Amino acid sequence: MKNRLKNRSGQAAIEFIAVVVVIFFFLFFYLSLAIVLTVSEYMDYATFMAARTYKSGFSTEDYQKRYAKEFVFKSYTDKINPSIARNFDLEFAQLDPNDEQTKGVVASYDIDLFYMPPMFVTDGAPPSRISLKSEAYLGRDPAFQDCTGYFQDFLSRMGISGGGLVGLMEDNGC
Repeated sequence: MKNRLKNRSGQAAIEFIAVVVVIFFFLFFYLSLAIVLTVSEYMDYATFMAARTYKSGFSTEDYQKRYAKEFVFKSYTDKINPSIARNFDLEFAQLDPNDEQTKGVVASYDIDLFYMPPMFVTDGAPPSRISLKSEAYLGRDPAFQDCTGYFQDFLSRMGISGGGLVGLMEDNGC
């Protein structure tokens, strides 16, 4: 019986397994954290590009919003694997209601910090899912329609009958 208690065969294998489990946990944690940071940086850039598109002087503000959301922001988010990040949403915001230059966009999305196997996930989202936001406020330049409307109002207030003059503007004169 004493020989069986002193037998240490297999102890190294058990120690190896215990250490490897801890090392793999930290390895996967840092890998997951690196993915989250990379995707977050990519989403900051996608948000900036959507704000930049929203700022540019297209024909109307509605067109600026639609183009920023449906073409620019969506083109960036379509490249992200849905198993990494999902539920992308882009909203248009204004920090100061009296200042056009505080207009911008707010992007929100969900990302998993760890990969949780399906057997550990019960009832919907895994506990490792976090919601993140990215904001970019670049202001908004007046659209061509806004500018022509301003000049038509200006001419009518001054009593100048040159409504056709505004139609001859080639660019955004604001």
